Formats: sequence, structure tokens, C-alpha cells
Amino acid sequence: MDHNGTNPVDAAPLLTSPNPSLSPTGLRILTLNYEFPPIGGGGGNAHRHLLQEFARFPDLRVTLLGATVDPQLRHETISPNVDLHLLPLPKRDLLYWRRSEIIYYLMSHYRFLRRHLQDHHYDLCHVFFGFPCGLLAYLYRANVPYIVSVRGSDVPGFNPRFSKDYVFLHPLLRRIYRSSRAVIANSDGLRELYEQAFPGLSAQVIPNGIDTRIYAPLEPEPRPEPILVTVARLIPRKGIDLLLRACRLLQEQGIAFRCRIVGDGPEEDSLKILAFRLGLASQVEFLGRMDRTAISRLLPQCDLFVLPSHAEGMSNAALEAMACGLPLVLTDTGGAKELVLENGVIVPPGNEYPLASVLSQILGDPVRRKEMGKQSRIRAESFSWHNVARRYHDLYYEVLERQCPS
Repeated sequence: MDHNGTNPVDAAPLLTSPNPSLSPTGLRILTLNYEFPPIGGGGGNAHRHLLQEFARFPDLRVTLLGATVDPQLRHETISPNVDLHLLPLPKRDLLYWRRSEIIYYLMSHYRFLRRHLQDHHYDLCHVFFGFPCGLLAYLYRANVPYIVSVRGSDVPGFNPRFSKDYVFLHPLLRRIYRSSRAVIANSDGLRELYEQAFPGLSAQVIPNGIDTRIYAPLEPEPRPEPILVTVARLIPRKGIDLLLRACRLLQEQGIAFRCRIVGDGPEEDSLKILAFRLGLASQVEFLGRMDRTAISRLLPQCDLFVLPSHAEGMSNAALEAMACGLPLVLTDTGGAKELVLENGVIVPPGNEYPLASVLSQILGDPVRRKEMGKQSRIRAESFSWHNVARRYHDLYYEVLERQCPS
């Protein structure tokens, strides 16, 4: 099946079904995600925001099937029309998935779905990640049609760490995506990569969103030196080692700055050692993992957001920084061109020298930095989670009105 849908129009949310014959009491939506806070990163956080917005759509009845590190199944209710079933999953690291954990997830959730779908009917299944969650939807496609939100690593070519896995997963992913009613990428860059990886299939774009009420600028406080900040999982794909090397170049130029690194992950110890070896111990601070309340308070106290990733879909962290009125310096990866116009600079990935050059220019020009920050906030206001949820809401009805795929 070719996915040639266009992004739904940002109209006001519908309070009743536009086609009552589909479901007079509201659409029943099953959502699957193997990452949900505190497990995982941006994909889980995006899904949480989406569910919170779905609570405002009375014509939707939404159930999430996800995972928890708690020893027993948890059932939670966000609102009368949004509930969660979180299955226990023994997990050693909240941010890093091992193959054994993926297999455990698939087996336990497959068994749960087999029982659950005997007693519950759904009009549509919305899957985050083509694998492993998309495989579950594919196996139960006779019970409920599905759509897939691809997030990055579920698209061959996105993450070099999975280059060998992609060889075996590619045929399976193609089946999963061909059988779906729609595939949605969160940036134009990821859509282009998806269409290159799967000729003949197409995706549409619904970007990530941002809560502009929680993430907002504050009146700037005078400080002796500007502060760089990054928020990321400490994994090789995020390129934090390049940021440290760029900081070393700034130091050699005599540029005053401080750098705050928020996040944890398997690279944390090696990055701390690298910072020490580069002589950055007094200028770089590792703050560890922080919740969104703490991040929303930290970001406005900084001056410039940097994310030197080797690959991204659309960075939630960059959106949050943008909403807090920070200029952005991003590498030229998926989503960067949609986020950065007059509010920052895009640099080539994989090289600390152009990164350091741009950082030097912005840090040395406080007037330009302030104007970029204003533009960031203006740009962020067009990325509200409510608009994102509204577009998914309309898409649900759109795909159900189409003829079933062959």
C-alpha cells in the first residue's frame, strides 16, 4: 500500500465523529509503545503529551499498552477517556534496550493482547515505533487496523548502531509498513529517509510538539559568562563528545563560557573522563537525568542550546529549549531545518570545528543571541501539542474512511 495522505488541516477539534457510522460513541483507539516515561526518551515523552491532549477530545476512547519497571501490572487513568495498561518489564537501564528485553517485551505483550482483544474492540491501533511495537500490530492486523509513527531508529539508515540489525529487519519492516493504513514521520528529514529506505512507500509528517505553558522564557539574569546547555541521552548518536571537543576549542580561543550537560546513559562515564582529559572540569557540568519540571526551570537560566547529534527525528529537547527562548545550534539532521530559521544555526554533523566556530560567533554577540532567542519563542508557539493531537485526531478518521489495504 502506498501512503499518499497529506497532513490534516489544523481545524478546531471535533466533538463528535465527522462520520457517525464509524463509531457513534466515539472512536476506540489502542496505542502501543514500548517506551513510556520513565522508560526511554523522546518517543515516550511525545506519546505522553499526546495522551494528555487526547483527554480533551471527547469523541476518542484511548487505551495505551506500554511497559513499566514495576514488578506488577499497573492500570492508570489519565482521564475518563484515556487509560493505560503498563506491563512489568525487567529492565537494567531505562534508556538502553537489550535484545533480551525486546524479546521479553514482544512475548509478554503478545500474550496480553491475545487475551485483551477477545474482550475489547478497537477501531484503530496507533503504534509508536515500527519495531518492536509495529510487529505486534502487524500480528494482530486481522483484529484491528493500524497506523505507525516512525521515530528514527525504526527506519533503516538512521542509527549506525543498528546497521547489522537493519539487514535482517528491513524485509520485516517493509511488511509492517505496507500493511499499515498510514506511516507518520516527525520531520521531513525522517520522511525522506523512510522513502529512500522503502521505495514505493510514502509517509506524511506530523511533527513533535511542545508545551509552551511549561516551557517558557524568564527575565534574563546577569551572569559573568554565557551558559551553553544540552539535554540528551548520553549515547554515541547524540554526539556529546563533539560538543566537549568544541568546548576545548572555545577554551583555547579564550572565550568565556560554561556548559551544562543534562542526561544520563551508557556514555556518561567516558564523557566525564573525556571532559577531564580535555581540561574542561571547571567549565563543564554533568547534571544527570532531570525531570521535565527541573528542565523547564533550568533552560531559561541558560543562553544557548546545542545538540550535535549524528541523527535525529525531531528533537523534543530542542523544541523545549526553543520554547524557553534559547537560540539553537543543531547539526544538519532530521527536523533541524523545520526548527531553525532566524533563531539559530545549523552545522554539519560529525565535526567539532564548524560547531566551535558557530558557538564562538554566537557567544561573542549578545545582541544577536538575544534576537535569536526571541525568534525561538515565536517559532515554538506554532508547535503546540494540542495542534499535534488535533492532526492525529483528524488522521484517525481519515484512514478509517479509506478502503482497507489489500
